[in-house]
Amino acid sequence: MQNYLLVLTVLLSSFAFSQNTFVTLLKDSMLNDGIPRATAKLKGTKNGVLADNEGKITISNIPNGKQTIVCSYIGYEKLELVLDFPLSQAIPFIFMEPANKEMEQVVVVGTRSNRSIAKTPTRVEVLTEEIDEAATMDPSKIAHLLTHSTGIQVQQTSATSNTANVRIQGLDGRYTQIL
Repeated sequence: MQNYLLVLTVLLSSFAFSQNTFVTLLKDSMLNDGIPRATAKLKGTKNGVLADNEGKITISNIPNGKQTIVCSYIGYEKLELVLDFPLSQAIPFIFMEPANKEMEQVVVVGTRSNRSIAKTPTRVEVLTEEIDEAATMDPSKIAHLLTHSTGIQVQQTSATSNTANVRIQGLDGRYTQIL
């Protein structure tokens, strides 16, 4: 019975000490600055971390043997490091290369279908025909036209100069852009 306890104790202690921790700093290879909020993950596991504001990462519970650490961030090439744990020496920095790719084209499409405001990231209201008809009108008539659009209020700011702010979804007039 003592032999079984001895073997169990040795196995548990070797398992407890076979976990490694990897600490390094992710840096931009051109600027030599840390990359904040970059990710580092042990490949094939859910074990990963997000870099702090200086680009420092600390991954714990890494088993012994060859392990692959995948580092990534938007605008940088994905980097895969194959390391043999336990490490013979510390790795103070990992340099990531900026990606030389352009982002894909963004297409904005307007529709006249009903959508919930909660499912719309930013409200866009297109008034083409109405504005064309009202272009010959005086500004007070255009304000009246806008008031009939859903979620838009025209708030008069000065009675003497007849100026007004356009408020959309209750936001102050300074958040409204009229093109």
